[in-house]
Amino acid sequence: MARNRILIAVGVVAAVVALALVVVVGTSGDDARIATPDERRTPPTTGAVPPSAPVTAPPTAPPTTAPAAPTTAPAPPPTTIVIPPSTAAPAPPTNPPTAPPTVPPTVPPTPPPGPTDPGITPTEIRVTVIADSPDAVDGVKAWVATVNKKGLAGRTVVLDVALVGGDPVAYAAAVEAACTSSFAIVGSQSVGDRGVGTATTCGIPVLPARAFSDEQRRAPNTFAAVPTDPTRIQIGGFQWLAKTRDGCCAQYVVRSTDPARAAATIASAAAADTVPGFTDVGGTALADDAPQSAYAPSATTMQTAGATFGRSDLGFPSTIRFRAQAAAQGVDDVTWFCLDQCYDPDFTAQGGSVVDGTFVQVGIVPFEDADAVPAVKKYLAAGGPRSQVGVESAAAGALFQTAVTKAAGPDRDKNAITRAAVLAALGKIRSFDAGGLIGRTDVAGQVPNGCFVLVRVDGAGFTRATPTKPGELDCAPDNLTPAR
Repeated sequence: MARNRILIAVGVVAAVVALALVVVVGTSGDDARIATPDERRTPPTTGAVPPSAPVTAPPTAPPTTAPAAPTTAPAPPPTTIVIPPSTAAPAPPTNPPTAPPTVPPTVPPTPPPGPTDPGITPTEIRVTVIADSPDAVDGVKAWVATVNKKGLAGRTVVLDVALVGGDPVAYAAAVEAACTSSFAIVGSQSVGDRGVGTATTCGIPVLPARAFSDEQRRAPNTFAAVPTDPTRIQIGGFQWLAKTRDGCCAQYVVRSTDPARAAATIASAAAADTVPGFTDVGGTALADDAPQSAYAPSATTMQTAGATFGRSDLGFPSTIRFRAQAAAQGVDDVTWFCLDQCYDPDFTAQGGSVVDGTFVQVGIVPFEDADAVPAVKKYLAAGGPRSQVGVESAAAGALFQTAVTKAAGPDRDKNAITRAAVLAALGKIRSFDAGGLIGRTDVAGQVPNGCFVLVRVDGAGFTRATPTKPGELDCAPDNLTPAR
């Protein structure tokens, strides 16, 4: 009994000590307290914990058997940290930052693409000449040699050549090839120039020295350096001779056996007959290689008909044979006339005194003016042939050069050089003389200029007959008359 009382007293003391510890920890501050066994099984909660009320031990019934005293002290409970609510001023509301306006990155301008037409690259521009005569080719070559000293729109000119001998089929084939390989057709002269369909379709600029067929003349992409019109005939030289040559001009004319060439001669002779003082006393057709004896009937007719004007439109050897035979038969007091085919050093070299005094009509500034006309001097220095055919083909090259320069504009824009731009530039050229090689011409309107010079064989060379001033041509409006 006494022992039981002792054990009960010890238990009460232990309970009081434990209660005191709980009260001390609970009231020592808000920082920490010892969790009860029930709290150890429950996850801790955050937030403020109200102060604990004093704990009163319930009455303990005396156990029937005294519990055994603990041999070891119980493990201290884990500490629970209570974080009091913050009293700091609330943070101002956060507004999302304003993004600066997006500016697209600056992209450097893309240079315009270069020309894509056939026959042109950043370094070259290719042209084709289609011709019956090597002189036409050599005339264009002289222009190429001159222009390539400085280049054309920053490029080198490259020349392709097609000699077609007047064959329309060969001409058409050359045009077709040029459409895909060359930028332009320049300086051509061919009596077979009818095959223009492909050129019109592909849009290639065509700048012949002369256009011979109606098809070529009417093509929208053709701009000849020396425009022609079969309905308007040159009579300027005839007018001057009729006024200045006593007893002139009862004409006898030798024409070609080739129908096209013969037709041109007949039209010219008919136009001459409209000039006061000109009459027609006869004519004949001969082949270019007809011997001198073939001209005997013509000389006889001239004698009997009283001809005072003699003319052959065949190659210059024909005039040499014609005059030699006429002289052999005593035909005299005749004014002898020839077109530009006789303006050739070989004419005077082969004809000698037989051809002395022959009047030759040309449509270019004579070579004898080279010292007064720089363009003529440059042409000869570049190896240009001494023929009108050569000069006119070189003039077509100069026309192309002018159009390309205009297409490039004042800024010399290499990328502006296209076929369409060159054609547009050609359509605005109203006054062109190739620097003084030919008479001033309305290229855009394709209007024949009617310009001419008469030179006369004097010994071994040619001298000006009219006009007499170096560098000048007679371009009077009445030099052209409607065809009869």
